[in-house]
Amino acid sequence: MARSRACGVFYILLTLLTTACTSQTELINQGQQLESSIDQCLSNQEQSTQLITQQQGQITDMLSQLSLIQKDLGQIAARPLPVVSTQEQEVACLPVETVTPPQDSAGKMVVGQREQVWLQDLQLTLPARIDTGAETASLDARNIELFERNSRRWVRFEIVHPESNEPIELERKLVRMALIIQSNNSEPERRPVIKLGLTVGHVSQSAEFTLSNRGHLDYQVLIGRNILQDVMVVDVSQQNIAPVTGSASTATAEKDT
Repeated sequence: MARSRACGVFYILLTLLTTACTSQTELINQGQQLESSIDQCLSNQEQSTQLITQQQGQITDMLSQLSLIQKDLGQIAARPLPVVSTQEQEVACLPVETVTPPQDSAGKMVVGQREQVWLQDLQLTLPARIDTGAETASLDARNIELFERNSRRWVRFEIVHPESNEPIELERKLVRMALIIQSNNSEPERRPVIKLGLTVGHVSQSAEFTLSNRGHLDYQVLIGRNILQDVMVVDVSQQNIAPVTGSASTATAEKDT
């Protein structure tokens, strides 16, 4: 009996001891896992710190390069503009017929919405607006007077010199009279029409011009479709891209815008 009790007590103690050992083993394993996790976290933190340090160094280098660029730009801006001598100016202003103006795929010369036009008969370069909406070219003329000479009708008029503003009197044979319909006027206007030789870029031709007082407009010449057709293409996003050369009978209804 006593022996049975002793065995029972021993069994209980053995069970408690085994349970305690098992719990201790689990605690050790959990501790090792926790330690491993901490080591991994510290390793990741170290790698992040190294990456941040590397990026900070790159940013420092970039700021240094930017400072050098700003310094160079400041030195360039502070430099005085080069003085062009009279001889160099004359060379720069030589005729530019050798310059090839831009062309489209069909070989037509490309012109901008504003160009300088050389009028051969007048020996003048005048500013011109390129207008695809106008059928016939127009020239700024003042004091227009019709008269006869040798049984032929002529027209006398004045051109204002673009630099001196002095009037230049001219006489030309009258080709015809044209009725011009303007978008801002419901009444058509009768205008004399003459022929003049002109050059735009490398294109020279003889074309009809209507005579009208354009003093209220910015340009002394308007280039219409009669000059542009088949030889020029208009790029309205550009201007002055063509090289500059040289320093009452039957009425027809036309449109001038």
